[in-house]
Amino acid sequence: MKTSAVNIRAKAEVYARVLLEAAQASDRVFVLTGELAELLATVRGSLELRSALSEATFPEQAKKAIIAEIFSDYAPELLATFEVMVERGDLATLPRVCEFYYALAEEALGAIILDVSTVVPLDEELRQQIITKYSSQLGRGVLLREYIDPDLIGGIVLASHGKRIDASVSSQLENARQVLSLSQ
Repeated sequence: MKTSAVNIRAKAEVYARVLLEAAQASDRVFVLTGELAELLATVRGSLELRSALSEATFPEQAKKAIIAEIFSDYAPELLATFEVMVERGDLATLPRVCEFYYALAEEALGAIILDVSTVVPLDEELRQQIITKYSSQLGRGVLLREYIDPDLIGGIVLASHGKRIDASVSSQLENARQVLSLSQ
């Protein structure tokens, strides 16, 4: 089993490095961080998709057609790398590829990528406040990957490197609900 984990790690690192080199050649290193995150979320969110792309007896052309249809708006470098992963039966390495790519991208960009989720798009003033605050705290530049999440009701959620700051109305309501249920 250890060999398998080492093998997955090695493959994932190779895929991530190839993807980074292709992204650098087309000046899309940062853009691919977002597309890769979306691709991973889509694959994780659909058992049917994972099954079709992992099934050894499913024709390769059909797999490529599925990838082309679902991910048609994604960068060609990402699609080409993902197709190779699927073709070689390496779909299980995708989460690790993402981890390696994000680390390599941050190094290449010289900045930390911070995911920001809000109900409405950030205005320029708030965007700059977040960048200034976290650049100062982290001692490096910060790039924001912005997401709109209508389930938040209001507020903001920040995440990077497995750490999360949740200042959303939804979490505050949930915390209040828990406190009230404990006091009864």
